[in-house]
Amino acid sequence: MNPRLPSFFALLAALLCLDAGSATASDLPQKINANKARLADIHHSVSALQAQLQEKQKTQSQLRAEIQQLDVRIKSTQDKLHKIENERQQTRAQIAKLQQQIDQLQQTLQQQKQILADQLRAAYMLGGETPLAVWLQTEKPAEIGRLSVYYQSLARARLELISKTQSTTAQIAERQKQKKQQEAQLTQLAQQTQTQENTLQAQRNQHANLEEQLVRRIAADRAKIASLEANANILNGLVRRLTAQYSQQLAAERAAAKRAAEAAARKRAEEQRLAAERRAAAQEAAARAAAERRAAARAAEKKRAEELQEQLHRAPLPSKPVTPAPITTAPVQATPMEPTPPTSPPPSVAVGHGSFPPPVNAPVQHLFGTPRVAGGPAWEGVTFAAAAGTPVHAIAPGMVLYAGPLTGYGEIVIVQQADLVLAIYGHLAQPQVRVGQKVQTGSLLGSVGSGGAMQNDGLYLEIRSHGHPVNPLQYLR
Repeated sequence: MNPRLPSFFALLAALLCLDAGSATASDLPQKINANKARLADIHHSVSALQAQLQEKQKTQSQLRAEIQQLDVRIKSTQDKLHKIENERQQTRAQIAKLQQQIDQLQQTLQQQKQILADQLRAAYMLGGETPLAVWLQTEKPAEIGRLSVYYQSLARARLELISKTQSTTAQIAERQKQKKQQEAQLTQLAQQTQTQENTLQAQRNQHANLEEQLVRRIAADRAKIASLEANANILNGLVRRLTAQYSQQLAAERAAAKRAAEAAARKRAEEQRLAAERRAAAQEAAARAAAERRAAARAAEKKRAEELQEQLHRAPLPSKPVTPAPITTAPVQATPMEPTPPTSPPPSVAVGHGSFPPPVNAPVQHLFGTPRVAGGPAWEGVTFAAAAGTPVHAIAPGMVLYAGPLTGYGEIVIVQQADLVLAIYGHLAQPQVRVGQKVQTGSLLGSVGSGGAMQNDGLYLEIRSHGHPVNPLQYLR
């Protein structure tokens, strides 16, 4: 990994470290937006450095497969060399055996030639006389038979020796021919051996090159793994901080709502008490007015009765009795109390435990929990093989906590779907929402980006529940 990367990661982490203790519902979006520009510059710088590390070279699995195939070819070449060497040794042994036979035959031929020379010399010493002349000149007839047998035996021996000599000469010629053939085969085997040795050396050089490429690839993969882990740690830190700040913001909002509700309840209670006091005062005033009216009516009736009584004493009795007018009292109307409507807290909709529509209409390319690279961290979300420019929609309603660049994930949008459920949309071209914005299911968040750290087009979706990654496919239909 480039030595400049840790400094960028440290600077990025420092910029993202917002003060959780002073975060409130009003300043959280401002703090996030204030760091967005600087975070974008750092993201572009880190992306440029990562592009230098992502050289187009063979993967470890391809290199290991080629090395294994090359090992098989080297083993086959070595077996051929071993077989050719055995044939060369056998050919040398045959040549040595033929040479030994030729030496023996030549020795035998020399002996035969020596014997034939002795016979010829003996015949020469007898002179030019024929056996018949010798027989006619012999004085002893008994020796004639012996000489005849001797000459016949000598002639047969000479003929046999000549025949053996010719046969030995032919055998020597045949052995020399076989020797030349074996020597020619030995020369051919030597050429094959040299060819196989050259091939083996070339294969060994190729093997060494592949081993060197594999070592470089492993080092690059280790650097990439370290970069991915650093990126994941940055994302985890950002999610933790945003979750904590959102929890604080939510707690502050709930406390403010509770205080407002308590103040409203106290206000309603005071209003109800004042209304009750006003109603009681009105009822008491009405009762006093009714009592006064009744007292005044009784006083008037009494006064009238007294006047009538006085008139009766002064006036003569009438022929018919006078019926006094009935005394009527107006009933007092009590003011009814208006019933207070019951209050109930607004219902809260639980989001994050249902069947949500997918953010894009594309097949899943990488599954949750599968390794991102050989021996590296696993995918903490899923990737959809969507083409660049494909619209990305929200899978559920919520509030946007973050919208901007993040190292290793491109442009991302983080949506708070519920109290402890976050949805992270990564590898966007450009977010179409802002921090603090409320979104609904199907709202446009942006479009799929092109290439970048993912090395191909696609959308990355990650869901965090209680701060831990969970399989998004459990939430999508």
